[in-house]
Amino acid sequence: MEESISKSVMAFITITTVVVLFSFFVWVFPGFFFTNHLKEITTAKPYTALQLAGRDVYMAEGCVACHTQMVRNLEPERKRYGRPNKMEDDVYEFNFLWSSQRTGPDLTNIGLKYTESWHKQHLINPQAVVADSIMPQYPWIFEKKLNVSHVIASMNAMKKLGVPYTDTQIQNSLNKVEGKTRGDALVAYLMSLGVDTREKGGDLN
Repeated sequence: MEESISKSVMAFITITTVVVLFSFFVWVFPGFFFTNHLKEITTAKPYTALQLAGRDVYMAEGCVACHTQMVRNLEPERKRYGRPNKMEDDVYEFNFLWSSQRTGPDLTNIGLKYTESWHKQHLINPQAVVADSIMPQYPWIFEKKLNVSHVIASMNAMKKLGVPYTDTQIQNSLNKVEGKTRGDALVAYLMSLGVDTREKGGDLN
């Protein structure tokens, strides 16, 4: 009996190891070689200082818990959210913000759909824009100024991870974010989503 259980456990471990290794070499390993080439041909651009600060606000305020940034290549999703995701959408993403919970709509192409003023009003009072929205209000983010040193630190961290920021760009970013609020940054980030990598002819009609 014990010998039978031992053999079953070993078989399970062996099969699991084979599946994990196969998945790694098929799905993960090629990405290490393709990413650099993708950076050369992609239309995606690194976030500006303000957009990157907005991405940090997006994470800090928990937006990633309710919104995905992953449109699957299924007709219902394409009709509602626009073109599906492609690799170049995430070439400068560390970490990915795909999420797995869609309490609110997917935001992959949201930068092509609404104006800055719409986003600001929606963040301050979502129900004033979408009557049946269950999204909480975020008026305070338009009252709190960005911490410039945090923005610089974030850009330097992204540079170390492979985003092609130059030292000059990082220093010049001081003027770009000085006096801006966390809300301004979040709106800038949302307005950037899907814009650089949009398909010719547009993604949302």
